[in-house]
Amino acid sequence: MNMPKKILVVEDDKMLCTIFQMFIQELGYEAIGVVRSGEEAIRLLDERSAVDCVLMDIQLDGDLDGISTARLIGQKRNTPIIFISGTTAPEVIKSAAMRNVYGFITKPIYRQNLGVSIEYACARCELSE
Repeated sequence: MNMPKKILVVEDDKMLCTIFQMFIQELGYEAIGVVRSGEEAIRLLDERSAVDCVLMDIQLDGDLDGISTARLIGQKRNTPIIFISGTTAPEVIKSAAMRNVYGFITKPIYRQNLGVSIEYACARCELSE
């Protein structure tokens, strides 16, 4: 029996966090944490080894934005990250391109697209190991 994928949500908008948690549950995944800052995300990832995918907003509370947080996570582990952003500026998208980033979804988020992105990111990450 396959265990549900464990998803970490890094998002500073409370309403979106609630929507993400609902979508994650409906898709058969497990939300192992919802945090509002990059610092909290790194702390949680240091405490938990079993995280299959991180949904990461680019604009976050705290001193670290999502791009800086993803870069720091990538230095420690090969957990796939999917960026979620309302920004489609080319310079933001270009700066988000890094080895451990396996997707970029623009807001608003749709459940089916989120599920496809999570499955794709996890599959691509497994291929790169």
